[in-house]
Amino acid sequence: MSVRVYMLLDIVDRSCQYAVHMLQSRAGVILADQLEGYPNIIVAVEAADRQSLAEAIMPILGCIDGITENLRLLITRDNEISLDLLTSSDTTPRKRRLRKG
Repeated sequence: MSVRVYMLLDIVDRSCQYAVHMLQSRAGVILADQLEGYPNIIVAVEAADRQSLAEAIMPILGCIDGITENLRLLITRDNEISLDLLTSSDTTPRKRRLRKG
């Protein structure tokens, strides 16, 4: 059971490769990747609970302080992380009905 935050970053001075490299080396970071356009970096951080997540985010933000213009945090619900983007743990997948013609 874990909680995850996705961070969308706008990096200044086109130092995206440096920022991605720095982010990938931080504990808790499970994804750091460069995007086209703005925001230009996405980062995913995962921890066991919200308190641990908050503690993990602070050093991550510190390593990129001064090179970000905008920051958006998208926090998942507790215990709702699912690899299947179409379903979550509290719903059942819908069955498709085939139309006989």
